[in-house]
Amino acid sequence: MDHIFVNAGVKVLMDGSLGGRTALLSLPHLDDPSTNGMETIDKIEIKITVIGRGSSPGSVNRPPSHITSSLIEQAMRPMIGAYLTTRGISNPNEARRIASECSEHGIDRIYLLAKDAGSSMEFKTKTCKSKVSSGFDPFGEVVRSCNDVGIQVHAWFCLYAESPSDQSDYLRSHPEALIVNRHGKSNIEQPAWSTIGPRYSVHWVCASHEGYREYLASLMRDAIDGYEIDGVHLDYVRYPEEVEGRTYCYCERCRAKLKREYGYELPVNDVIKNRYYVSVMCENVSESVERFSEVARSGGREISAYVFTDYVTAIEACYQDWPHFSRFLDVLCPTVYEVSPEYVKTLTKRARSVIAPSCRLTPAIMSSDEVRRSLDGGERWSKERTPEYVLSVAKSCVDAGSDGFVLFIYDSTPHAVLDVIGDEFH
Repeated sequence: MDHIFVNAGVKVLMDGSLGGRTALLSLPHLDDPSTNGMETIDKIEIKITVIGRGSSPGSVNRPPSHITSSLIEQAMRPMIGAYLTTRGISNPNEARRIASECSEHGIDRIYLLAKDAGSSMEFKTKTCKSKVSSGFDPFGEVVRSCNDVGIQVHAWFCLYAESPSDQSDYLRSHPEALIVNRHGKSNIEQPAWSTIGPRYSVHWVCASHEGYREYLASLMRDAIDGYEIDGVHLDYVRYPEEVEGRTYCYCERCRAKLKREYGYELPVNDVIKNRYYVSVMCENVSESVERFSEVARSGGREISAYVFTDYVTAIEACYQDWPHFSRFLDVLCPTVYEVSPEYVKTLTKRARSVIAPSCRLTPAIMSSDEVRRSLDGGERWSKERTPEYVLSVAKSCVDAGSDGFVLFIYDSTPHAVLDVIGDEFH
């Protein structure tokens, strides 16, 4: 009967019940703080079962006896991702070459740039102007080529940043969406990071602005409807960090929320009151992640996010409470750029201990030759950019309990790095 019946999905019971205090939770049960619940089947068992029976829609059921050692190896293999832009892809052959090269080196998912940190859309969209209007569509060619070789593609959105010189039509119509600094100046008057140098200037939208949030949601729906992508990937899902600290955001929405929720007025020179201001800002970001998760999952797609390395730094510097909003994600990608392999293990274990059990962890590794954070030395950093260093960091991630890792960025990753990654994990 295998030619008649196919799998359209798999349901696995992997924990207990709330009544029995055995439901697997990210925090202890309120009425029994001694337990977080129990896991009845681990992720490797699930992968083996699903792969062995054919998990994708339309795949033929296979009996358990067909679960071979190769399937077990496939289930235990870490996820290997890579960030990719469409720059330089001018014909279908180039897209096919990249997809083939990724497949040969064991890369099984691509985070493909859809919206950059300016205002450019790299895919066809009905919501706003796009770099792709007619003719050749590099984004679409990469998606098709990756689909052909079994590589997942996730549309990568740099969310709340825009170019001061080329704003989106939405932002031009709604300048009130931009963040306001503690001196009362909008990002139009004083762009984010402009105090470092004019070339760093960015227009940053406040995550509290529901209209811009829905504008981004519309872009995501266009990508889901227009392409055979596997997921949506969030970047710049935060506020801009600043040397001065507590610089943003003092817009009317953020001030009104703090007043409504806590009774405090902004700006405030009070340590205690500022704590609650941080909470409000983190909520703005987390609510955005929850909304974008609804968009992706309602379209049958995964949702993932690129986040700051250390959750303490993420919350303090840019109001990115990823331990909390990981519950809305399928995959989390905290950066471990330029970090020493030994400290990568610490960061990975720390991340694993605080994210939702249902969220997979794949740290993002700097695989190109950039050296910036580690210039001043320090034991937790590494200036090395050899293939051996990248491999060592990847192994540290996996050894410390991650589900895999992501290379940043494929465009400038040396072939020697891809070779050692492929030899070790593929």
